[in-house]
Amino acid sequence: MERVGRGDVEIAFELDGQGEPLVLLMGLGGDHHAWDLLRPLLRRRHQLVLIDNRDAGLSSEASGGYGLGDMAADVLAVVDRLGMDRFHVLGASMGGAIAQHLALAAPQRIASMMLLGTWVRTDAFLRAVLGSWRALVERVPAELFVTQQLPWLYGPRSLQDPPAEVVAWQEQARARGLIKSPGAIGRQIDACLAHDLADVLIMLRTPTLVMVGEDDILVPARHARHVVSCLFTAEYQAIPAAGHAAFLETPKAVAERVLRMTERHAFTRADRKSS
Repeated sequence: MERVGRGDVEIAFELDGQGEPLVLLMGLGGDHHAWDLLRPLLRRRHQLVLIDNRDAGLSSEASGGYGLGDMAADVLAVVDRLGMDRFHVLGASMGGAIAQHLALAAPQRIASMMLLGTWVRTDAFLRAVLGSWRALVERVPAELFVTQQLPWLYGPRSLQDPPAEVVAWQEQARARGLIKSPGAIGRQIDACLAHDLADVLIMLRTPTLVMVGEDDILVPARHARHVVSCLFTAEYQAIPAAGHAAFLETPKAVAERVLRMTERHAFTRADRKSS
């Protein structure tokens, strides 16, 4: 992977595919491999920009605390390095929260925004879950920490009869290492706990698709509807038979919705028409 430096961190990223750029932003503790099942479905139509957030994957660990706005600035550093003036963005969970900050920081550069399993204001329930994870990650082995997350991440269908490709992906994830470090997870959780853009998201005019797994219990549908209500223009779609990790459980359903959205808001076609 390539790297770009920003302040005290180095952000790792890689490119895949051809077409209009689509930036992929993953959630808490996840790296670019979390997109592995969705990636081949998107790369046919887009040049994917797969980014490891600070404190995750091959990006470096931060020396202190930060906010999701700082993580959005990391993303801008990557697309600036690549010379991408305009792009689409897909964010899952914390990655969707980062995408919101990104759109506010550079609204004219984002052609469309797809948010999956994300939220706009950390409520008491999510604060309680993330707070418990914050305490747990410092006290138990990584394997146990990740195991206790499974019912929060996967829907009942995937837990009862996990698809073979998800099982294979989980085995590969264990081989790579489950988390970067307890401190890295803790800093990302702190950034999530502070997330609140409910009063300012209305300023955006970015075409937005808000998706949620119908069986998501971590960031359930009420959060997706709240995001939609805070945006000037947005649409809501539920993903059947999926929990929080819909990008792993039902990648085809997610890809179909994402590609329909980016096709409707393709900027190269619009540029050709205006020239």
